[in-house]
Amino acid sequence: MKSSRNILNIHSTINSGQYFLWEKINNSWYGIYEDSILKITLPEIKGNLTYEYDSFPIIANWQQPIFRLDDKYDEIIEDISRRDKVVENITKKYIGLRIMRQKPIQCIISFLCSSNNNIPRIRFILRNLSRKFGKKIEWDNNTFYTFPTLKTLATISQSELLHCGFGYRAEYVRKTVKTIIDQEIDMQLIKDSDYVKSKQEIMKLSGVGEKIADCILLFAFDKVEAFPMDTWIIKLLQKKLGQMIIPDSELKINDKFTPSQYRLVSNKIRDHYGKYSGYAQQFLYYSIREENGRRW
Repeated sequence: MKSSRNILNIHSTINSGQYFLWEKINNSWYGIYEDSILKITLPEIKGNLTYEYDSFPIIANWQQPIFRLDDKYDEIIEDISRRDKVVENITKKYIGLRIMRQKPIQCIISFLCSSNNNIPRIRFILRNLSRKFGKKIEWDNNTFYTFPTLKTLATISQSELLHCGFGYRAEYVRKTVKTIIDQEIDMQLIKDSDYVKSKQEIMKLSGVGEKIADCILLFAFDKVEAFPMDTWIIKLLQKKLGQMIIPDSELKINDKFTPSQYRLVSNKIRDHYGKYSGYAQQFLYYSIREENGRRW
């Protein structure tokens, strides 16, 4: 059997609700990676999964860390697939779906936007923010705007954030940026500590609850056991996985979790899917949204 270690499905990976500042222009995908522009050109021959990678400014082999091509993908897929048939079937259907590594500041601000929001709207807000406060770059016959630096974010007023479309989340962004700049949160501790300690620290940020914390830990801090749960995952738990992981006698899953319910379910799910729970979550999340025809 051919190893799938380096297989990457760009379409499913980019369009899976984890990294919002990507856009497709002609036959290439372009992504904003803080102050850099990443480019992936799709193969012209159908069925060829060999992509061409470029960036501005040049970043050597950036696809390896960003698309986690250094992960033991075969081992991960085998591990989560043996846990239940639901995930096993989904991993076969969407082979090449990856978790992407993101820059922490961009990831934190992005998921602060996700509170009570949909993916097209999150993209809209973040593009507004980049267009107004990022650096303009003319490259490859296109115009791009980088993500604002932490220093720039600290200068943006509440009204300017509201004008970008943040709504009530503007206050979260302002307070979060100040907390990071004032070093009232230890970013190195979040990176180096285990999942539990890292989550306790990241939740010191304004607007960061259980689910947003799990998103940030999974996508920016390599905590691949994190299992973010939103309404889509809750519906899936109710429909297909509830009795397997959490019997009704122990917990009735409601449309919205209280923090204590979230933690209880999170513990059960991470026990079920193991150290790669975040990968299982990404496959489940992508699958349920595709089945329901939701926009990415």
